[in-house]
Amino acid sequence: MMNLVLREIVARASVEAKQETWYRVNKDRLSPDLVRKFVQLYPDEETKEFLSSSIEKSSWVWTQCWYLIAKAVLRHFWSVTDINGWLGRGSMFVLSEAQARALLRAAGHGVGAGALVDVGAGDGEVSRRFAHLYPHNYATEISTSMRKALASKGYKILDTEDWWRYRQFDCVCMLNLLDRCNKPKTMLLQARDALAPGGVLMLALVLPYKPYVEVTTDHKPEERLPIEGKDFEEQLSSFVKFMREEACFELVSWTRAPYLCEGDFAQAYYWLDDSVYVFKKTADTPNL
Repeated sequence: MMNLVLREIVARASVEAKQETWYRVNKDRLSPDLVRKFVQLYPDEETKEFLSSSIEKSSWVWTQCWYLIAKAVLRHFWSVTDINGWLGRGSMFVLSEAQARALLRAAGHGVGAGALVDVGAGDGEVSRRFAHLYPHNYATEISTSMRKALASKGYKILDTEDWWRYRQFDCVCMLNLLDRCNKPKTMLLQARDALAPGGVLMLALVLPYKPYVEVTTDHKPEERLPIEGKDFEEQLSSFVKFMREEACFELVSWTRAPYLCEGDFAQAYYWLDDSVYVFKKTADTPNL
């Protein structure tokens, strides 16, 4: 019995040590400005709750079997996004409320007033954790099943083409959208127009940059971001430079965090390396 307990303690410590690496960056490979604006995060209680929930769901045998059968049938008619929305599975996690507050606080951005819009919100689980920091919550999403999920969580759904004309927002969220949409540069221009004075763009991007567009025939975007570099730090620096020189957004805070997703029989949860930023627009004219 003692050996089993010790083995579990060692295994748990190993998992926690691995999770700590999700948030680390090599500061020696970053400019002083990027180091100064970096916000160090850690796996907090809300993050751990998501992981525990994912582990528990992965062991629901009959539920996981139902998911497999339903996906095998529905994939001939629906996109993966629509299927996940209908099944209510595959929820994502990027930032907890406390982590989002830390990024916004470092940016000197006050919360508690105004409006937030989550562009390409999916089922709304990512931004739900901190959207309530703003009294008015909006979202856009092309998937019908995901729009129903968003409406059930209190988001007002805006048109995917004209959302940026609806009103000005204090926080525009584009969380893991730019590498999944057909025209990321156009989306950034729309975000600039939609930001209220003093508003912020909260943006998450998986690195290394590997764009994949579900709705195009070849799954390639019409517009590609000019991100270069071999590793996380090089690509991050390249993206921030593009945002400053071409999109005319000034970085005010950023971090590295895991982009988590509920798992399945094969693995309890999945993750990718996410870079998460808070930007403010400059007075310059974009060159996109």
